[in-house]
Amino acid sequence: AINEKIRHFKPGIVVAAGGDGTINLVARLLIKTTIKLGIIPMGSANGFAYNLRIPVNIDQAMKIIFTATANPVDVLKINEQHYSLHLCDIGINARTVKRFEKENSKGLSGYGKQLFKELFAGKTHFKYQLNIGKFVKKSRAEIIVIANARAFGTGAQINPEGILNDGKFEIVIIKPYPWWAGFILLFSFFTGKLHRMRYVRVYKASQARIKLRKPQVFQIDGEILDDVKTIDIEMIRRGIQV
Repeated sequence: AINEKIRHFKPGIVVAAGGDGTINLVARLLIKTTIKLGIIPMGSANGFAYNLRIPVNIDQAMKIIFTATANPVDVLKINEQHYSLHLCDIGINARTVKRFEKENSKGLSGYGKQLFKELFAGKTHFKYQLNIGKFVKKSRAEIIVIANARAFGTGAQINPEGILNDGKFEIVIIKPYPWWAGFILLFSFFTGKLHRMRYVRVYKASQARIKLRKPQVFQIDGEILDDVKTIDIEMIRRGIQV
């Protein structure tokens, strides 16, 4: 097991080569330790690496590991047992990722194909309750993103003002919208203006709870979990060195 190797060799750096799921698997073993995480992006989208501006070129990524200074990154703890380094969500994207995995699709074109299917699959919104301290919000959403970072690996900026180590995460909620607004929202994803859109709300928190009327597909750093009804999120401040 990876844990046994870490205990045996006592490394200063552990390097993970793979996509977001692999990075997450290794990173969770290093939380609250002095061991640094090195990353060689080799997945489909490489969202965490993208937010850290780590190049997909192996030689360039290795150069960063051996020469750059490690920086602290916040970690989100989900339902007391899961960890998120950059983004997790409920709704359209999570269901698209589930389709992507089920049909064994590949690359960004495969994701786009599955997203197109999801958008035309019928009713997509769901009811939720958001609790942040004493603040309570009840409404409907097309997607809820719990964001420690700014963007998906595709470059789509779901959380343009996100910072990986500011001690806060953002909850980005896209409300139900008319079909024509979808084009405007899509454009805003790639211009860094999503948070200013009419159908979008952003809430900052260090701890929060989301309750869903019905169980929904949930993804964490690109990995699909069983459907959930309640999501508890807390911040581990500067939980890992990357």
